[in-house]
Amino acid sequence: MTTNTTNGHSPARTSLFRAAPLPEPPGAPDSWPDRGSRLQDQAKALGMLVREDLSRGRALVFLLCAGVVTLVAGLVPAMVIDAADSESSNSTDVAVAVVLAVVLLAILAVPALLVLRALRKRSVRRFELLRQWAAVDRGHDADFPTSYGAEGYPHGRFFYSALTLVLALISAVAVLAGMSDPSVLGLLPCLVVVGLFAWSTIRKYGARYGWAERERVIRARARRRELYRTQLSQAASIHAESAKTYLSGMRIHPALLYAALVAPAVIVTVVFVIARPQDASGMAVAGLLALLVIVVGLPKVVRMRRREQAELDSAVASLAPAFANGVVVHPVRYGLAESDDQSVRSSFSAWDFGPSRTGALAVDAGVLLARGTDGAALDLPLTEVQGAVFIRSGVAWLSPSVDVLLSSGEAVEFRSRHAKAITEELADAGVPVTTA
Repeated sequence: MTTNTTNGHSPARTSLFRAAPLPEPPGAPDSWPDRGSRLQDQAKALGMLVREDLSRGRALVFLLCAGVVTLVAGLVPAMVIDAADSESSNSTDVAVAVVLAVVLLAILAVPALLVLRALRKRSVRRFELLRQWAAVDRGHDADFPTSYGAEGYPHGRFFYSALTLVLALISAVAVLAGMSDPSVLGLLPCLVVVGLFAWSTIRKYGARYGWAERERVIRARARRRELYRTQLSQAASIHAESAKTYLSGMRIHPALLYAALVAPAVIVTVVFVIARPQDASGMAVAGLLALLVIVVGLPKVVRMRRREQAELDSAVASLAPAFANGVVVHPVRYGLAESDDQSVRSSFSAWDFGPSRTGALAVDAGVLLARGTDGAALDLPLTEVQGAVFIRSGVAWLSPSVDVLLSSGEAVEFRSRHAKAITEELADAGVPVTTA
């Protein structure tokens, strides 16, 4: 019986202030009579969830509530500072300003925060359903929405929020640089709130885009394998241009994004130093904050890369005795595909599904030998290999990989900095090899 995506409810809204019910979680794959109905229900559920997730009405409500909270965050400290710094001010004026601030918080900020909290709870639930429905079928002919971004670029809201965050950071630098004027510091709470809202949006759409890209990569991997398998079976040469349509778009190098975000702040800071050299203390604080971001961020990336390299080197060192003397052993990562848990995996394809693990690989006497640090062992005769594909990485910090296509219809992908050498050894052993 086909899974009901709306639990028997009409998708129409029952009230102007009540959203339509979300689809029910998908059932087991065998709850559909055939694959066609499964794909139809999947497309319907994903379409409904994506439309609501990217709804302009919801975005407008978010912006309205965020604007109210930001306005209150700017007015409250401004009122209190103005009352305290006024030459004719007294304790009564300060008390009145505090009372008005509390009223603004209670009447405007608290309801807006409650609405934002409700939006966030529904967004979390919606994202969970998106992931569940996307995993229902990931075949090479299973379509997936491209609404969250295309050709390596996230959705436009990601960049709008990034621009807002950059402007908030630049303004915060200017405020910190002008600490000689205490009244200017009243803008800091407003800028902090703007930055938090912008960052929450960046994080949301960054996560959505990353998830959507992974789903597209899974489907692209299935399409790529289908393409190469068909062409290999026909003994046709594979051209790189024909394969590009099945691969995901190129990513933006992280250094370019970092430069694009940092450059405006650097320019404004330099101009500010020239225009107001007397605020050296404020600029020192801003400079220390920027240095802290660099000191914390860059070593973290370096440590991650070194940790992965150390894991691979350790895997080769511990697994080398399992191979014959004189055989070239390569460190690899396997389990790169995301499992949909819909079928029982054979001993070969089990190596293709996550979680990602470390191991070692060698080609010896017509057999591809792979050993994992978790004790897994794979002896794959090359007579069962239909072909291999060398895949350049589209991510700056990831190594390339080699996709080994089996005659049984299965495949195993290994990622390694020695991927090119592995494909050359397979080619020398008579395995058809191509480059994506």
